[in-house]
Amino acid sequence: MMEQNIVMLLIGKTGSGKSTTGNIIFNKTVFESKRSSSSVTKVCRTHTDAVNDRSVTVIDTPDFRFSTHTDFDSVSELKRALELCSPGAHAILLILPLNTFTEQEMDFISWFVQMFGVEALRFTLVLFTHADERHMRSLGELIRENTQLSDFISQCGQRYHGFNIKAPANREQVTGLMEKINRLLSDNTNSCYTLEMVQETERRREKEKKAEEDRKEQKRAKLEKQESLWKGFKHLFVKHIKLKSVCIIMVFAVVTGGVAVWKKDFLNGRTFTNGFCTGGLASTVGVCVEILWKLMLKNQHVSSSRERPRALRQLLLKTGDVACAASAGAVISHFLRGNVFPVTVLAGLAGAAAAFTAKQ
Repeated sequence: MMEQNIVMLLIGKTGSGKSTTGNIIFNKTVFESKRSSSSVTKVCRTHTDAVNDRSVTVIDTPDFRFSTHTDFDSVSELKRALELCSPGAHAILLILPLNTFTEQEMDFISWFVQMFGVEALRFTLVLFTHADERHMRSLGELIRENTQLSDFISQCGQRYHGFNIKAPANREQVTGLMEKINRLLSDNTNSCYTLEMVQETERRREKEKKAEEDRKEQKRAKLEKQESLWKGFKHLFVKHIKLKSVCIIMVFAVVTGGVAVWKKDFLNGRTFTNGFCTGGLASTVGVCVEILWKLMLKNQHVSSSRERPRALRQLLLKTGDVACAASAGAVISHFLRGNVFPVTVLAGLAGAAAAFTAKQ
């Protein structure tokens, strides 16, 4: 009486030798295999037979990753493959061609982890086909030369095997493969990679995809909102900068410049310029604060039943913006003209007066 049936799922891209590997395992032609630029296997096929006095089921699969068939659904076909071997696959043979290991193979490995999930790695054995090429170094040395491949093999529990598909009569390589698969089964206590695991990975993948789309949408909406607010602010700000405001700023700039000259007690262009700039900045702050108050009031929605009396509310708002403008003007003038106290005071008053005048 043969032992429990072992189910193997063959995964690989076109030309890697999946079907040939299945035929070598059974020592006879059970899967269609020939050289072709497109996948010969278009749907999953299974075969069960005795291998080394043990029942073995092999599931040959199409190229899930690089299929050229427009109506091919890799997820649906993978689910069908696992349905064919209920409750699941004891071993996933990830077939990679040793003689043409390129970036495309690394891309295939990345796809495999994303498609099958990290949970699948404890059932995975990497099978290197085309191991007929003569190398000066061992298979282990060749693996260690590629950091990404070496890391992936480590994630698979260092399970890998070389397979010479040009020597189908070599049964030692099949015996070696079966021994490693038996150890894999023992490590996993005969558990399987199941359809439920695929579905869970699919749900997680869809959740991550949706979360990423939501993040992008939120980022896009935030950028659009910021751009809209900035455009609206610029439009409203320019709209409120009228000739009256410009005149207010110029008057207080000239007055502050004159006071600076008077304080020095002699006419000096640099002194007047410094005072002019100080008063201009202070009064500009006053006008800008007033405009900002207007914009804030315009966007403020207060229930009429809870709104304070209009006169008191206006008085409080006027007091607030004048105080802000006076403080800002004084701070600016202090840094620019810190050693000229009258100019500092006047600059603060200029800001306050500019805010109050602009309010009228």
